Amino acid sequence: MKTMPTKQIPPTEEISATVYCPICTHIVAAIVTAGRKGAVVKPGQKCGHCHASIDAGFVLPWKKAA
Repeated sequence: MKTMPTKQIPPTEEISATVYCPICTHIVAAIVTAGRKGAVVKPGQKCGHCHASIDAGFVLPWKKAA
């Protein structure tokens, strides 16, 4: 019986970024995970204004120093 090789999961980086809350339309700070396909909000965070979940929030672009 042959075993299938396991895929290597690329390391993700956690960064503090600004996120647009779709519920209250404010821009708040949140922790995002940056991977190869882009940045997504780390699950389980709440908006600082309305206390709604910002899992579906839009991550605003940030400038990273070289």
